[in-house]
Formats: sequence, structure tokens, C-alpha cells
Amino acid sequence: MRACPGVRERIAWLLRVNRLFGSDERWAKASLFAAAFGGGCWPATANESKISRWETAALRVPTVAIRRYEELLGLAPGLLVATAESLRAYYCVEFAQRAAWSGRRPGQVPTGRIGELIDKAGSCAVMTGAEWDELTREISAVPNFYICPSATWEVLARRLLQEQIIADRVAWLQRFGALERLLKHPIAQESAISVVAELGRDSTNQVGIEVMGAMDVTSHPDASKHVLAQLTHPTSPMTFYGALLACVRKVANGHFSPEESRQLAGVVASLIGGDQVDPHDARTLAVSLLRQLPDDVPTAVTDKLRRVVQADESLSRVATTGKLGTPDQAGPFVTRVVTAAAAQMPREGPWEFDQMLAQAVDEMLYDSVPDVRLEAAFLIHATPYRLPVATALTASLSRTATAADTGLAMCIMDALRLLGGPQHRPMVERLTLSPGVPAPVMVAAARNIGHLGGTSDDRYWNHAVRLHCGPPRRPQSAANDAIVRGLVYGMGMAHNDAMLTRVRDLPGVPWQARQAASWWLGHSQRTRQSARL
Repeated sequence: MRACPGVRERIAWLLRVNRLFGSDERWAKASLFAAAFGGGCWPATANESKISRWETAALRVPTVAIRRYEELLGLAPGLLVATAESLRAYYCVEFAQRAAWSGRRPGQVPTGRIGELIDKAGSCAVMTGAEWDELTREISAVPNFYICPSATWEVLARRLLQEQIIADRVAWLQRFGALERLLKHPIAQESAISVVAELGRDSTNQVGIEVMGAMDVTSHPDASKHVLAQLTHPTSPMTFYGALLACVRKVANGHFSPEESRQLAGVVASLIGGDQVDPHDARTLAVSLLRQLPDDVPTAVTDKLRRVVQADESLSRVATTGKLGTPDQAGPFVTRVVTAAAAQMPREGPWEFDQMLAQAVDEMLYDSVPDVRLEAAFLIHATPYRLPVATALTASLSRTATAADTGLAMCIMDALRLLGGPQHRPMVERLTLSPGVPAPVMVAAARNIGHLGGTSDDRYWNHAVRLHCGPPRRPQSAANDAIVRGLVYGMGMAHNDAMLTRVRDLPGVPWQARQAASWWLGHSQRTRQSARL
């Protein structure tokens, strides 16, 4: 895996751009911001020097200070904290293993509060992302934390995972971070791993990628066993891809035994040497894994794979640079996006060109590892740059023939799932309906429409259902199945039960679509209501 790309610097930048470009112009002046910093969740005072050191990464900023930024800037609770924690957890493995950074208050363990939250999670009451965050932070700070009966760990993990897979944006980040803590906790992890693996084996589950991908955070042998099982006998293409994605970090962090590494090499070899291309392009991810296979893999195997890769220009680029595009392609495009976004800021920044934003945009669009692209998108999502960047990307998507750069078009739509607002939805809707759109681009549009801001009315959903589910349909293929699954996912994320019921009951609809609609309708109201918060 590539070296940690300045996590402290990214968090510092996150705080700085939110202060400089926030809705309250007063806070752009550091002295005024520092004078008002004391209060709220921050028990001490702050001065301009400390603010400067936090925002230039000279001093690590504590979590409680990040929370105070949210309060003063009027941001959604958890937006900055969850984003910062996600960066730390993804890039700083040894740092994420320690609970000290989490900012938990000193003194005795608040067993009363923990017990209250555990009881709530086990009841029919609604749980918020902030409550899951608080509960798992307190538990993770005590490595030998026990719960009686021990089956409660499974109850907690199951409910948390059920909410996470249908949550979005900050609510998702908070729950994913909470699940990571359980997966790494010495006492909780076996139950959490078991729950994740159980959902991975559920053939009706519609969110297989992120379920299996979560296994990358733990070095427990059971997690490695379940990941490799999904590679050799996958429940679905989604769980296969999720397991492959988990391997990127598991290999980098030495989670596999020598025998398991050789087993993984066999999977990588079959993907790279094959000629099938799935909607998620698993071959590209396999090449990313090839770059970091350990010495346990026989040299003859890796040499053969590298010869195959070198014969393909795009795969060879991924193998040598870890990028999906060439510098000649990526550099000018990233510059245009950053320049357009900066021009929409309410005031000038202290730089001629925001290099950190450029780095995040480059990773969001061109990194070969989807999780790296996701982390970059979450970082931009938590800043005032979010909508301007989305607008620049959408404008590019609309005026460029999608067939000219299918890969970039797909990555743009993956980015819009976090950055896009209601004004960007019509473009993505059109890409799910236009007959001339390449299948991979249409798949990307369908799988991301459920996360865009705003809502689609039933006229759109009915049109999409007639086109992709009703007769006469396109011939069945992996791409068409993924389009249908993505559209039903969008209805589920929109809580459009009327359309889900129609898809489930409409004669002639493919069984995959009916099964997906039934899965969404099967979630309890408690789970649905909680996942929104």
C-alpha cells in the first residue's frame, strides 16, 4: 500500500477550509475564532497560535476540538469528527489501534451510560449514529470490557450492521466507524466477525461489497478465513468484490499466513489471466493486489502475472503507478475542477492554488483502489468545496461523450454519490435511461442514484422500471442485473415503499429485482428510522 498521505495535514486542511469558507464570515479571522473557541464541548480556552498550529498540522488536533469546530461553524454534528476518524482509521493502522486519540474523558469508565446505551440498542428504540459512536468509543477504550450475557455482543453487532448497510453519508460513517471498533476489540471481535460473515453468506443481501470489505480492519484469523472463502466460493459477485477489496489492506497489513497468501495469488492469477470483465472491474483491483503480494508467493507465479499485465496498457499503468489515468489526462482535468470550485468560494483563500484539494480530487477520480477514492470523496464532502466540485464534475460529464473515457465517467458518478446535490440528479437519471450510454457507465449511474441529494419522482422510477425490468428487456447479463439491482437500491435508499412494492409484485419483473425489493421492504421501521439519524 502507498505511504500514508499526510493524514494530519488532511485533517488540518479540513478544519481550515471550513473556517475560512464557512457561512459566518467572522470566523475567517483566526483571532475572532480563537476568542470564541472556549465553551460548548471544549472545556479550556484557545488562542490564535493554537488554532494556527492545528490548521497547519504542526500540532495534532484532539477529537473534542474538532467537535468544537462543528459547534462554532454550525455544521452537522459528526461531519468533521467522523471524517477525521475515518481518515485516521484507514491510513494509520497502528494509530487506529489505540483508543487514546479518541478524546474520551478521563476518569472512571461511565458504566451507567454504557449500560443505558446497550439497553437502548437491544430495545425497539431508535438509535442515532452519534449514540453508536459514543457507545463503541467507550467500549474500545477498555480492551478487557466484558458484557454479560456474552450473546449481547452479537445483538449489538447485528443491529449496528443492519443500520449501517442502509445508512448514508455521516450516518453511515459513524456506524462504519463503530463497527470497525467492534471488529478490532479483543472481546467483541469474534461476535462481530461472525455477524459480518453471516450477512455475507446471505444470498438475499443487497449490500455485499461493504459487508465483506469491512473485514479489512481486523487481523483475526477468522476474518481472513471468511474473506478467502468468499473469494473461492462467493455468495454473489458483490461479496466476491468486497472480499477482494478487503484483501488490499489485509495484504498490506500482513493479515494472511503464507498459505493464505498463495491462495490469494491463485485468485489474482485467475482474474488477471481471464477475459471476463465484471461491472466493478475486478481485474483492476486484482492488479492493485499484484503490486503488493508478499514474498510467500512463488516468483514464477508473480512473473507470469506481470507479463500478462504488461501486455495491457491500462493494467500496466495500474501496476506501475496505482492510477487509472495518465498524468497527461489527470493533471489538466484535476486543475480545471479545482479552479472552477475555488472560483465559487465566498472569499479568497490564502493560496493561489489549493494543492490539498487537488490531491483529493486526483485520488477521488484516478486512484485504482476504490476505498482510497471513497476516503477522498468523504474528505471533500465535509468541506464547502462539496457542491462546487460536484457541479464541475457534472458539467464535464454532460459535455463529454461518456464513451470517450468510460472509466473517468464511472469514477465521476461514484464521487457524486457523496458530493452531489438535487441539482446534479437529473444528469445521473438521464444516464440510466439513455440507450446509447455504455453499459458500465449505466451501471455506475444506477448504483449511485440512491445516494444523490434530492429525490426522483415516480415518473422517473416507472420509466426506469419499464426500460430495464419490463418486456421487452435487454438480454440478461451481469451488467443488466447490476443496473436493475442499482435502481431497486435507489428506491430503497429513498424509502419509496410504493415503488418497491410495485417492483416486487409486477408480473414479468426479473426475480433478482423482486428479491431485492422484498429485501428492502423487509427492514423494520426501527432500523429504517435509526439509519437516517
